[in-house]
Amino acid sequence: MLFSQGISSDFGKDGKERRRALCSAARALGLFVLAGVITEVDAQAQSAAWASAWDAAFDSRDFKGALRALGGEGAAVQGQVRLDGPDVAENGAVVPFTVTTALPGVTLVALLVEHNPGPLSAVFQLPPGTEAFVSTRLKMAESSAVHALVRAADGFYLARRDVRVIQGGCAG
Repeated sequence: MLFSQGISSDFGKDGKERRRALCSAARALGLFVLAGVITEVDAQAQSAAWASAWDAAFDSRDFKGALRALGGEGAAVQGQVRLDGPDVAENGAVVPFTVTTALPGVTLVALLVEHNPGPLSAVFQLPPGTEAFVSTRLKMAESSAVHALVRAADGFYLARRDVRVIQGGCAG
């Protein structure tokens, strides 16, 4: 992967946020083609791979299904991934999280919220040699466990954090 692209799920019916992120990724790939960094065929293959893999994960309505679609079923939970965020969030519409790890060869960081209508909340593709650090804000419908899934050179790793939400952020 040549650049980092975060994609957040949208809990609305039309998926505007997901389309916007995929369009942004397509524009970036187009710029790489114009600059001669990658070929058009490579860009099309990359775009198709992202869309098909992420569509299944974003469309999943349960945590285990989203985890399986990302390939992270059976991920190791060994404390090698750090997921920082609040214990209590007053407003579920903007809950800050940071994921860090020293694992070598990290290429993907995904954030999943168990009790959201669509558990997969964000996916970040990291190019080789990039520091594995992601900071973002998520919407949380209700109090829930939040998971950070990391794909490293030697497999998948998972971190978990329980967050109590005072006011949900996924209401219409």
